[in-house]
Amino acid sequence: MVSKERGQRHKKSAMNCIAIWCTGSPHEHHNPQIKELECHYNLWMLNNINPRQHGKLDCFLDIGVMLSHAEELSHVNIFIPDQLDRSNIQDLGLVFKNKTELVSAVFNEDYGVLVRAKEKTIEVLRTDGSISFHIYVLDLYNDVSLKSQFGGSIISIQIPEHLKNKRHYYRIRLKCSFVDHTGYIYTPPASSILEGAFFQTELVDLRFNEKRNLPSSLLEIMRQNCNVLFTKTHFFLMREASDDYIFSHKPPGGRQLEKEIWKAYVGENYSFEQITAYHWKEATPHDSFNVFVKFRSFHSSLRTIFIAIGVIIGLGIISSFLGDFLYWLINR
Repeated sequence: MVSKERGQRHKKSAMNCIAIWCTGSPHEHHNPQIKELECHYNLWMLNNINPRQHGKLDCFLDIGVMLSHAEELSHVNIFIPDQLDRSNIQDLGLVFKNKTELVSAVFNEDYGVLVRAKEKTIEVLRTDGSISFHIYVLDLYNDVSLKSQFGGSIISIQIPEHLKNKRHYYRIRLKCSFVDHTGYIYTPPASSILEGAFFQTELVDLRFNEKRNLPSSLLEIMRQNCNVLFTKTHFFLMREASDDYIFSHKPPGGRQLEKEIWKAYVGENYSFEQITAYHWKEATPHDSFNVFVKFRSFHSSLRTIFIAIGVIIGLGIISSFLGDFLYWLINR
């Protein structure tokens, strides 16, 4: 699991943009111009309670893609600005198949679930019994290809023939250096040294399909294949409740996560006693999406306490000296 101490995640490189697009079917004589997608992102930034990892911050990103009318398509592609191998990717379709109660929790709807043995397709049912969509369980070695290109990695998901005319969904989890550095520590100016000794400011900056943040060669490939239009985007950011939300690109919704439900989804290494989910949503058609959030958390150590005490004593000595000097000037 990727984990870093909070104080070690400093400002990252400029390439912080994920790209999503589709590839047209080789049987088609032309590539589709634009494909509509619905995307879901969950960014988890949680303290690890495992004794061997205690005090570490684990970061991972869930990416979900909902696709309809894919008859002219062969693949859904995701560019990550990092060098990945298959150990960095987890298919969450299998999690839904093994723990069907998570479907309603993740999609925040009262869904039924139909799972058949030896099948990779999960039917998600509305309350009237009709099919809302299908979740596809990915075989990472046969359904997914991974290629290093454009200074990062391209994850290509092959669309199964039997789902091309159906509304269906893929969901994967990424654990990698890029995700770990979506949040980075802001270093305050010297004038804020006392505040910096006890409080830590963290900036979370993540972008999707922003053209100015993507390599030009990648943009050319996206245009030659099939650009996408996002009909809806949901972005959830999960943080410890002790981390104070200060600012974001637009105000989020928020709620506390239920411990037992979400431990089953994420794992046993996190307490979930006080985890807040912040939610941003874009429901009008858009071709890019970005999130910028600012948090502040209290932190201290013997080193920072001694530094703060030293600064206070130093300021006291300087103030006393200046006071004596001014008194001497006035009364000489």
